Amino acid sequence: MSVDTSRPSARPWRTTREVAESVGVHATTILRWAREGVLPAPDLHHGGRRGQTSRFSVVAVAQAAWVKSHLENGFSFEEIRSKLAAGEFQSPLR
Repeated sequence: MSVDTSRPSARPWRTTREVAESVGVHATTILRWAREGVLPAPDLHHGGRRGQTSRFSVVAVAQAAWVKSHLENGFSFEEIRSKLAAGEFQSPLR
């Protein structure tokens, strides 16, 4: 029996667009959060003529929702990075 990797739920990664749509923000916001260090850095996939795409771990969806919630509650990127370093974000996949 083979695994269907065309469906997002069957893949071990998510595109920037999928992460963004899951939390209701724009894809550039997800990339900025990764640059700011509040999301894990994506793996870059080179697709030839299709160009380069970013692939995030499945945990990034839950972490992006957590980050968005903290930003909406007035926390700065520095404060969120400190919370991440202290282990306050717990992945639902553990």
